Amino acid sequence: MANVYGVSVQSVDRALEILEIIAGPGGDELGITDIAAKIGLNKSTVYGLVNTLVNREYLEQNPDTKRYRLGIKLFEMGSLVQRRIDVRAEAKPYCQELSEKYDSTVHLAAFYDFEIVYIDKVDSPDAVVQYSQLGRRAPMYCTGVGKAILANIPESERELFYRNVELRSFTANTITTREDLEKELARIRERGYAVDDEEIQPGLRCVAAPIFDHLGRPSAAISVSKPLNRMNSQMQESIARDITGVAGQISRRIGYQAA
Repeated sequence: MANVYGVSVQSVDRALEILEIIAGPGGDELGITDIAAKIGLNKSTVYGLVNTLVNREYLEQNPDTKRYRLGIKLFEMGSLVQRRIDVRAEAKPYCQELSEKYDSTVHLAAFYDFEIVYIDKVDSPDAVVQYSQLGRRAPMYCTGVGKAILANIPESERELFYRNVELRSFTANTITTREDLEKELARIRERGYAVDDEEIQPGLRCVAAPIFDHLGRPSAAISVSKPLNRMNSQMQESIARDITGVAGQISRRIGYQAA
């Protein structure tokens, strides 16, 4: 394939070519000798590239045949991309409606590697949200969308979260202990929505609800954010009703069926 951008890192290019070879026709499982022949490199170079891809879980070795096949990381990333595409398409009109109704910023986020990733955003004309932009990651434990998801993942996955994430402070309101966070997550599960009360950005309040996929997993979340002085308790209750209703509609549109 022609390099249209003029810059190429050879080792990265070769590693990606290996993935494409194994993913292509006649690939499936290949040994080092097969890959070296197809890519036109010596076996020692191919072994180093393949071993790196195995370490990062983009490839895995069949313990019986000792040949290499695509790894779980590619499946995870492909599934994440698919979820984002489906959710964005279905959520877009709802995000626009909520933003216009409440003159607010509306976020759509997915989660990956114990963080949330902003996959869509609709701003109001006077938006004051500073921390979010499309593709940017943010902590799960102090954002509305993150807490909405975190509250609804299996307990075993939350245990992995606590092992891998430091609950550091962003504002005076950030929850920084596991005990307090678990209490907050229990409240979220009970009422069906999360509130970020100046926990990542001073002066900002956010109300969020989880979106469940066809497997019943909280694959994404949607939120409404406004300056604290423009979201009183009555408006917060109204947003909570709307956001949970919208999240439920989006969930059903991407295949979720409540038990």
